Amino acid sequence: MTQFLTSRAGLMVSLAVGALLTCCLSAPGPQGTTGTGEAAAAVTADPWYAAVGEASRASQLAAVAATADQWQQVVGAWGRSLTLLQAIPGDDPRYAFSQRKAREYRQNLALAAQKADQQGLPRAFPPLGSDVLDEQVSLYRAYVATQGPPDVLIVGSSRSLQGVDPQVLQQALAVAGYPGLRVYNFSVNGATAQVVGFLTRQLLAPDLHPRLIVWAEGSRAFNSGRFDRTFAEILASPGYAAVQSGARLTLQEQPVTDPAAASTAGAAVDLPTRPAAPAPTAGEEAEATKDPQDAAAAPMVGAEYGMVPLSAINSQGFLAVNDQFNPAVYYRRFPRVRGQYDDAYRAFRLEGVQTLSLAAIAQFLDSRDIPLVFVNLPLSNDYLDGVRTGYERQFQRFLQTWAGQGAFTLVDQLETWRWQSHLFADPSHINRYGAREMARLLATDRRIPWPQAESPDEDDSLEGSDGNRSGAAAGGE
Repeated sequence: MTQFLTSRAGLMVSLAVGALLTCCLSAPGPQGTTGTGEAAAAVTADPWYAAVGEASRASQLAAVAATADQWQQVVGAWGRSLTLLQAIPGDDPRYAFSQRKAREYRQNLALAAQKADQQGLPRAFPPLGSDVLDEQVSLYRAYVATQGPPDVLIVGSSRSLQGVDPQVLQQALAVAGYPGLRVYNFSVNGATAQVVGFLTRQLLAPDLHPRLIVWAEGSRAFNSGRFDRTFAEILASPGYAAVQSGARLTLQEQPVTDPAAASTAGAAVDLPTRPAAPAPTAGEEAEATKDPQDAAAAPMVGAEYGMVPLSAINSQGFLAVNDQFNPAVYYRRFPRVRGQYDDAYRAFRLEGVQTLSLAAIAQFLDSRDIPLVFVNLPLSNDYLDGVRTGYERQFQRFLQTWAGQGAFTLVDQLETWRWQSHLFADPSHINRYGAREMARLLATDRRIPWPQAESPDEDDSLEGSDGNRSGAAAGGE
């Protein structure tokens, strides 16, 4: 049976057998006919026959399933059948046989779940040029619909996506005196300051705003001399065109307007107390200076934008990577690239469009009382050769200057694990073990203004304000 279940054909064979078994094991009535009336009621109360009935239903549904929703119905039927089989007591003469059937049904359930995943996830917004971004957008909206806006939103690139475990951060914050906080990791491969600015300032409607943002990143996201491929793909996407027309990712069924936008619409983003940036091009200035929250948020409920493939990202937006970086093994498979040949640092320039985006983000979040924390993520010693270390020192000074001017709270962890390669998946990306330890480090960092969990009374008092829960955003102060 296990061998059959490795393919769709195997599933069909298994389901056919299940249907045949169901037919043969239907409860007999008087003179061998199907029971009715009181006899049928007795059969219905029998978990064995109810389990077989659910298995038969699963078989019938699987025979015609073609969409993710239909395969989820198959999963549900197999699950109910398993629950009923587990209700059969150990002293029942059918116990041993029912447990063998349960083993087969678990395999069927797993294969049906796999089929559902293969159909992908419905997009909650028009495509934005990146499958990972589209998946995160859909997952985040579903998370907020289920749990409410997170208290803490983690943003960044792939280094953040697999570098900060939100579930562990929740647990560690509870131990540190901040129980009940919700954390989501909304990081996207290749995210730069421009991408983070688009997500925070343009895409998310106020009802999806968090109370605090942790931007976990490194220098690559701020190199304005490097082509920003991810943001270029966003600019060319149908989703960006929708945003330009006033659409926002929101839970609202009716268009909503940000009441704070009227006072900031058209305002320049350059912060006079922050380090000055060179004059951008006309296109760069247009992107960095507009505050698109002044447009109405278009309803997203019920829209059909196709499916996006599912990855291993979990329900809180985190991608767990098990690999452990061992230089002796790693460089047998991958070339060793020295810093002078690393494209991430080529034409290294910390002034330009990425800096303008940083200024826009800082001003936008400040206007909405959402604290910003920047975490300079660790790099391994194998990565930090002389050339890269020189560039990273420039970036550290850049961060210190901006933090000193009040743009964000800085947590610099660049060399925290320099000699601990087992916490990395590769020279520059943290693995799941490092992500767990990073979450614990952040939870105990007293520089970070973690919010306090809101009481039900506070939730009620904030309803209908502006969709944001910023009233307690500076919790811990």
